[in-house]
Amino acid sequence: MSTCDRFCVSLITAALCTSLSGCGAPSTADPRVDHPPLVSTAVVSADQAHWQRQFTGVVAARVESAIGFRVAGKVAERFVDVGQHVKLGQPLMRLDLADFDLDVRNQQAAVEASHAALVRASADLERLQGLVDLGAVSAKTFDQAQETQRAAQSRWNAANATLSLAKNALRYADLRADVDGVVMRRFADEGQVVAVGQPVLELAQDGAREALIDLPETLRPALGSIAVAHLYADPTQRFVVRLRELSSAADPLTRTYRARYVLDGPSADIPLGSTVIVGIASKVAESERKIPLASIYDRGQGPGVWVVAADNRIHYRSIGISRIDEEHATVNGGVDAGERLVALGVHQLHEGQEVRFVDGQAQ
Repeated sequence: MSTCDRFCVSLITAALCTSLSGCGAPSTADPRVDHPPLVSTAVVSADQAHWQRQFTGVVAARVESAIGFRVAGKVAERFVDVGQHVKLGQPLMRLDLADFDLDVRNQQAAVEASHAALVRASADLERLQGLVDLGAVSAKTFDQAQETQRAAQSRWNAANATLSLAKNALRYADLRADVDGVVMRRFADEGQVVAVGQPVLELAQDGAREALIDLPETLRPALGSIAVAHLYADPTQRFVVRLRELSSAADPLTRTYRARYVLDGPSADIPLGSTVIVGIASKVAESERKIPLASIYDRGQGPGVWVVAADNRIHYRSIGISRIDEEHATVNGGVDAGERLVALGVHQLHEGQEVRFVDGQAQ
């Protein structure tokens, strides 16, 4: 082999070695590029001037009376059921009449006896009157006859009054509706012995109907103020109600105040006992702000949000939550209106991290 051939072989060998050594060496460059995370953001807004608190109640009659018998006795018959509509004078319940019938007959006999005594005393007095005129009877005897006649008259009057009471008691043994209305509750039934005035039925009178709700002590709307209500069974049908009465004393157990809202117009025909939702407008604090629920993140020390600074870096800030609805939370302090928050993906971020915005959300 010539010198020229040996030189060419050496060059080729060196080139191959260099190529092979380059293929075996690890690359020091990272082909990946470290981009800031892409986030969706929302702007903090001032809450509305008013918001609505909702309270659940029931539809009731303006006047609900617990009625009972005016006499004591054993309930023999019941003619109505709960929920039944009754008319004025309609029988509701009846007591056992046996004792009342006996009392009436006894008093009738007493009236007849006292009347017979009165007739006899009156006849004696009339006879003595003629004898006194003739001087055959002393004035003392005549005076005694007059007293006897007056006593007989008083006993007859008393017997008649007692008979009237017995007849009244017999009539009171029939409990009748004193107004048109609906039977709401029953407290006694057949076979039960009831006392005078003991409630046996609750009757809701026909007429105005109202929504009854219980309000906390922090909310006392003005009398005559209006609210918006709807039935629990039909949220689409809303109607206006007006506050007629607000209790001045709190319930000793719940510490709430009973409010009665009048139902007017078509809502006045809502069935008694229906569940109703009443929304009452309330003024909010000037510092309250509204943020999306998804922007709230709790790192174990209470709720907070990621606030995006002007340099697109995020900083965690604690907040205080006043109330929550389906999609938003109202916070009192911690953020200002106009600030931008991370709205999605809050659990994957860390303090001071730079972020990017989805299309249309650049600052």
